[in-house]
Amino acid sequence: MRRFFGKLGTLESRFYLIFTLVFFTTILTMQIISTRFTITSVRSAILENNRLLLEQLVEQIDTYIDGMDRISEMIVDDIDAQAFLIEGSTNSKKVLKDRFASYLESRDDISGIVLFRMDGDAVSGDGTDPGTYSDYQQADWYRNALAAQGQTVVSTAYVQNLIPGQYSWVVSLSTLITSREDTTPLGILLVDLKFNRIKELCQSLVVGAKGYSFIIDPAGNYVFHPLQQLVYSDLKQEPVDQLLPILDAESAVWNESGKNYLTDRSDRTGWYVVSVSFDSDAETGWPYVQMMNALIGLVLFIIVGLVTNFITRGVTKPLRQLQSVMRSVETGEFRQAGSLEGTDEIRELAREYDIMVGHIGKLMEQNVKEQELKRKSDLKALQAQINPHFLYNTLDSIIWMGEMNKNDAVVKMTSALSRLFRISISKGRELIPLRDELEHVRSYLTIQEMRYKDKFRYLIDIPEELMDFTVLKITLQPLVENAIYHGIRSVDYVGLIEIAGRSEGGDLIMTVKDNGEGMDVEQLASLLDKIDDEEVQEKGNSGTGVRNVHERIRLYFGPEYGLDYESRNGVGTTISIRIPAQRRDAD
Repeated sequence: MRRFFGKLGTLESRFYLIFTLVFFTTILTMQIISTRFTITSVRSAILENNRLLLEQLVEQIDTYIDGMDRISEMIVDDIDAQAFLIEGSTNSKKVLKDRFASYLESRDDISGIVLFRMDGDAVSGDGTDPGTYSDYQQADWYRNALAAQGQTVVSTAYVQNLIPGQYSWVVSLSTLITSREDTTPLGILLVDLKFNRIKELCQSLVVGAKGYSFIIDPAGNYVFHPLQQLVYSDLKQEPVDQLLPILDAESAVWNESGKNYLTDRSDRTGWYVVSVSFDSDAETGWPYVQMMNALIGLVLFIIVGLVTNFITRGVTKPLRQLQSVMRSVETGEFRQAGSLEGTDEIRELAREYDIMVGHIGKLMEQNVKEQELKRKSDLKALQAQINPHFLYNTLDSIIWMGEMNKNDAVVKMTSALSRLFRISISKGRELIPLRDELEHVRSYLTIQEMRYKDKFRYLIDIPEELMDFTVLKITLQPLVENAIYHGIRSVDYVGLIEIAGRSEGGDLIMTVKDNGEGMDVEQLASLLDKIDDEEVQEKGNSGTGVRNVHERIRLYFGPEYGLDYESRNGVGTTISIRIPAQRRDAD
């Protein structure tokens, strides 16, 4: 006994005891006793009721078709119809047209009435010119009427295209009219029926909230379905192949996935009417069984609840405490559970959780430091990728001017180069005021003006109120260098480089514009692709400085910032820089 009760200290054994001895023995017993016995009887009663309704539906469909057939017989026996078919009487044709029109006006379930002569002349209720009819003699209803030798033929559902451009779903009654003297074929009577009456009949006799009825012919073709369009579009399917073998069986019922298919045959049309009912609808018809189940279940649940509440309280309380501690991870607090009173599994889980949280906290701190070091290393590596040829060429120019005794020029170029590198160093700061960045690019332009003499001019137009905004250092110089080497250097006129800036929606927008060669659409698209292409950047192709500026901005401020290009071949290029508008810190 001590070993048995000692095992109750585990979570697994407590839940096993609760669900096995109490919940399983009471709830399952109630369900088996209260529901198992009634399922078969209720389902049988519903199917029998459905069978009676199905027989009524078949009788009503036969009555409806017989009524339509009587209309056809009246027209066949009509004197004016015989006169029109035999003599082609114009007066009889007018009388028939008015009579057919009266039928169409009084019966909303008739789509059309047409009487065809064998020579192609015809009269209809809507006055359609016979010359507009399509090749109706090839239609199934026409051929079947000829083969029936005077018996009315009821078609399956189809799209009537008697008049080109007009399509409607109909069921047709077609009758061959012969001469009363020698049974010579005189014409064909066509009566097209709409689906609204058949639909009303099928919808009036259904079982349950989801039940419905549909009609198929002996070949399995649909005559009517409440979801006709979905069926013909294969968006809804019925198990017609499984139903065909049992259509003529007596009291045949076929069940599939809780759906009961009951069939009956119309002797008048040969159609098969299929009634569909759902077991789920039958379940809703058990109010007394449900009430009894509710009463028994209520008593059992009270008993089970009193027993299990006492047992589970000691289990769930420490679980809720541990859950509350674990939710702190979502907010980044990483609280530890400490010692919890509970089962052996809960205490062990709390201990493992505390160990895990400790490791995660250390790993997160280490990851933050590593990411910060990596970001700084990436920025410095990108910043360090300055074209060394500029320095070589500048020093060569200084040497050349010294040899030519141009001392003033040497002093001016050396001072500009000194300012250039002083600002490049910037005491290790990554962000510098915009005025320092402009001084850096002016020093660069001074050197390039002296090297290229009268090859270009430059203009800087940035408002004074923007000068205290901070930018990443060495942002403008690579863009100006790109404008000189790839835009202005190869033209035969004096180039112009314009540097401008403005504040827009919390961002600082700076532009570097030149009137150099420019680029066509393909070159511009290729350049924009290369800006974000890391493989091209690693190869060190032309434009590395521009790509480095773009990557540095995105590394520091985020992917929504960076460079944008606009260029036209023979007009020039404009590079736009977008960064957050941030002022220098007070210190």
